[in-house]
Amino acid sequence: MIKRATTITALALAALTFGTMPGLATAQSNGATADQQQAQQLMQQYRQKAAKLQQIHQETIQSNPDLAAQQEDFEEQVRDAVEDQGYDVDKGQERVQEMAQKLQSGDLSDDERKAVMKDFQAERQQMVQARDAALQKPEIRSAGEKLQEDTLTAMKKQDGQTKKLLDDMDELRGQLREQMPAAAAAGGNG
Repeated sequence: MIKRATTITALALAALTFGTMPGLATAQSNGATADQQQAQQLMQQYRQKAAKLQQIHQETIQSNPDLAAQQEDFEEQVRDAVEDQGYDVDKGQERVQEMAQKLQSGDLSDDERKAVMKDFQAERQQMVQARDAALQKPEIRSAGEKLQEDTLTAMKKQDGQTKKLLDDMDELRGQLREQMPAAAAAGGNG
């Protein structure tokens, strides 16, 4: 439930986020504009690079027990700080699982489904607020920055492609940002 505060994970999540933006989702349809098709191609490249980076990250963690321990310590530190903010992570996860099961069951009326979705969003918002507050603590921010730095250094040692992948993803992200207004506008008109 608590997201790892590393660049690598953030990049992988960003790849998923870009995929849900208006305009890009419709780019797969037959009536897609050239801008939408180009944005879709850029997004595909971005996802591929993010997947490769995630693979390098996993291999790096597996082959570096000290780094794995540092990551676990950081996650525990964040979890404790989130709970210090008054959010019970375990109970929150249980509530989210219960809501997900209700939604997947198909036994809900439309109004019940909307109510569960509203509760789900409220739960998620509480967790995000507590996590964000926890990540603002100087000691956690410092530990996160050190973990990120150590992870990137280890990833670059693990696989020489890491720096190029990061640079390529930065470039693709810039190109996608340029494409977004055109793709979203075209998608909104279709």
